[in-house]
Amino acid sequence: MNASLNIAGLTGSGLGVLAGLSTAVLWTATAVCFEASSRRLGSLTVNVLRLAVAAILFTALSLLRMRHLLPAALSQEAWFYLGLSGLIGFVIGDVFLFQAFVLIGARLSMLIYSSVPLMTALCGFLFLGENMSGRALLGMGLTVVGIAIAVGGKPDTSKDGTGVKAGSRRTAGILMAFGGAAGQAAGLLLAKRGAVGLDSFAATQIRVLAGLLGFLALLVAAGKVRVLRDQLRGATAAGGTAGDHAQLRSLRRALLVMSLGALLGPFLGVSLGLLSTQLLPAGTAATLMSIVPVLLIPVSALAFRERIFLVEIAGAVLAVSGVALLAS
Repeated sequence: MNASLNIAGLTGSGLGVLAGLSTAVLWTATAVCFEASSRRLGSLTVNVLRLAVAAILFTALSLLRMRHLLPAALSQEAWFYLGLSGLIGFVIGDVFLFQAFVLIGARLSMLIYSSVPLMTALCGFLFLGENMSGRALLGMGLTVVGIAIAVGGKPDTSKDGTGVKAGSRRTAGILMAFGGAAGQAAGLLLAKRGAVGLDSFAATQIRVLAGLLGFLALLVAAGKVRVLRDQLRGATAAGGTAGDHAQLRSLRRALLVMSLGALLGPFLGVSLGLLSTQLLPAGTAATLMSIVPVLLIPVSALAFRERIFLVEIAGAVLAVSGVALLAS
């Protein structure tokens, strides 16, 4: 992509900021969709199916736009970096993140995930030679601190099946979330290296296909192919007893929610996120996308009737102030 791209009067960094903020909105909805479906289907199954859905959408889009199943005339370097980005960002990063969703929920997982900008900026400085202005550094710092206050300020009252939160479960979930953040940061930087001069949708198609192949390999290695097959067959079954009908409705609902998440996340969200990364320094783009935990606060209040604490509102204001600095 280049700075001459103009949409509704926006060019260069302005479009990058809009793409980054749009990505955050889409990923907020995606986090809710994937947490719900992962609890019903399992994180590995959801990852395979969501990327399969996204791959179909990207292939259809490529046929409509370019008359090719895959992006044409890509260099070996682009294939290598985009493929590696898909394996690290989608497979390694998302395996950890989705398991964190199951163990500690989306709220705490996305709080830890807000460390992505710091990891991305550091790696961008070390490996890509990117510099951050003082204003951008201040905005990034305010955003990350605001996210930590907004999400971390709410008491964690969730419990396990025995009524007590297991310390080992929480520790494992926290480590998984940090692993997901590291994978996302590495995936963003590799994608930026491989997507130079490419359309963001075309570049993301390669990443999704690489991620799908990686997850299929994991599925086979984990011996979960039969589980996935049984779940897909179960979704089309007629069902017998009332209990069977209830389970069938639950399974179909989980698959529908997963498909919606695939449309909003790997297809639209990741493509816009890559566009933002192409037009802005990687750390700045990652910071804009990291406001997802703040956006989850009103979603939790409206959709799940969760109480919102004053400290969360204060953190949200601080985070939005940081985004304003980045966008100015």
